[in-house]
Amino acid sequence: MRTTAAVTANAPAISRTLYTSLALLFALLWASAFMGVKVGLRSSPPLFLMGFRFLIAGSALLTLARLRGLALPRTWRDWSRLIALGLLNNAAYLGLAAIALRTLSGGMGAVLASTNPLMLALVAPLFLGERLTLTRKVGFAVAFLSVVFIMYVRMGASEPLASMALMLLANALMVAGTVLFKRWAPHQDLVVINGVQLLTASVALLLPSLIFEPVSAVRWDASFLGAIAFLAGGVSCGAMLIWFWLLRAGDAARASAFLFLNPVFGLFLGALLLREPLRPLDFAGTAGVAVGIYLVQRGA
Repeated sequence: MRTTAAVTANAPAISRTLYTSLALLFALLWASAFMGVKVGLRSSPPLFLMGFRFLIAGSALLTLARLRGLALPRTWRDWSRLIALGLLNNAAYLGLAAIALRTLSGGMGAVLASTNPLMLALVAPLFLGERLTLTRKVGFAVAFLSVVFIMYVRMGASEPLASMALMLLANALMVAGTVLFKRWAPHQDLVVINGVQLLTASVALLLPSLIFEPVSAVRWDASFLGAIAFLAGGVSCGAMLIWFWLLRAGDAARASAFLFLNPVFGLFLGALLLREPLRPLDFAGTAGVAVGIYLVQRGA
């Protein structure tokens, strides 16, 4: 097995500006995904929404891979690893997130998703051998406490604690997927890696959806089709390809720190697109998140 340090060391040299620009684009797309899911849930049960989205995105990516002549995994070991990553990064993480978003606001979903970097920071030194400098530790602490502050001021009957806990469990499963991606360092093209994961997740979610959900009640209206188009194209294809590229090009802690931007983008997108309330204290919390991210990047 290649070590994480060796993989990172062999990654192509890139500019900080390019890395930061793509990381910001990823954070914006990831935060907007919560708004897309909220819109899609108006017309579809959660597992069908996510499974159908993954089916379209995965089929499109593997079709593209075939047209480009990209090699698929050749061994059972390679297949099993991509299947495991698909179950963690897509089926479990996003399936549970969609269920939680039935009762959470899109903005709160984005806020809770930003606890992902702290979870990863806690396990990266143990499982990935990534060193956390003092500056990084302070940055993670500032960003996380800012997220907790936002959660505290927004918690209430409209933001059920049980749904928050479900979202945190989903985050933990994505962290597991991130750690395994870095440890296994799959060598296939990112289009193939993402496509296999998405198709795996589509099967894992559509089967229980067809059994347990009222699929016949799905409304194939403009809201549903628009949400599916954005979630499949912009998020499952675009954002996830960027995410895996960020993981290949840098260490996991550096890449995941940008998920702390989810509250910033998520709360404002929720207010702009879904007319969700935006409170004055939200600005204080998001300012703290920005300071924390700056410290994490400075300590890289």
